[in-house]
Amino acid sequence: MGSEMCIRDRGGRARLEASQAAGQLTYYLDAFDALAITMLNADLNRGNVDHPGEAWANSDIAVPLDRGKVAGAITDQQALFNLNWLNDTTYDAAQPAFDALLVRIGVSPRVGDVIRDFVQPGGPTNKRRFAAQTPALLPVGGAVLLFDQIGDIAGIRAQELERLRAVTTALPGALPVNINTASYDLLVSLMPEIPGNIVIQILRTRESEPFQSIDSFVTAIENRLGEELTDAFSTGRLSVESEWFRVDTQAELDGQQARRTTMLYRLGRQAGTFVRWQISRFD
Repeated sequence: MGSEMCIRDRGGRARLEASQAAGQLTYYLDAFDALAITMLNADLNRGNVDHPGEAWANSDIAVPLDRGKVAGAITDQQALFNLNWLNDTTYDAAQPAFDALLVRIGVSPRVGDVIRDFVQPGGPTNKRRFAAQTPALLPVGGAVLLFDQIGDIAGIRAQELERLRAVTTALPGALPVNINTASYDLLVSLMPEIPGNIVIQILRTRESEPFQSIDSFVTAIENRLGEELTDAFSTGRLSVESEWFRVDTQAELDGQQARRTTMLYRLGRQAGTFVRWQISRFD
């Protein structure tokens, strides 16, 4: 009887300690989110233009603690291809741009087809294969809330999913891409009218002098081309500002670990930055 009580006591203590550790890890994750919000709000007070030279973009921070550590980084989500452009009927250029981007990152065009099928209104053509998955799914199509929903699509390999994760996101459909933070691969895919060597020159320019407006961006392109851009070149989905940011945080305490992904929406100087959603995982 005494032995049994001792075992129960040890088990209860272990559960209590695990619960306390999870609570402390949550505080660490919350603290990094608060730091990210503070940095983004402070940045907005300095101006509306967002670029890699700002403090939030260099926030790959690791803080050692007495019994662990917390580390994290902030990523501009408007530097990525928005998967919800694919079901935006007003953005015809999204489809060929996505195909071009897949080629550049070494992902099969087949993946593009199944993603388009997944997000089309009404959902995939073949819903039975999703119903046969474990757990069963009933995708309804339309906009996706999280990139992780793409992981529900059968047939996308883990390596392809990770390559997609690095260059795509899921945001409200009409948002523009930030030309100061977008990658070469994305800009070339979105602007097929502009030769790749010109885009490279543009990227070199923005490293030291981020574009303050779309007009200055267009002027820089025309100066290098030696001619004006035609009306076919649209700037409607281009911007020098960003509103959506992702925070990826890892915390460790006494060998236990926790991870969190937080999506932040920065509304403006007076309203500030809000948490739109967050997902925490405890190992």
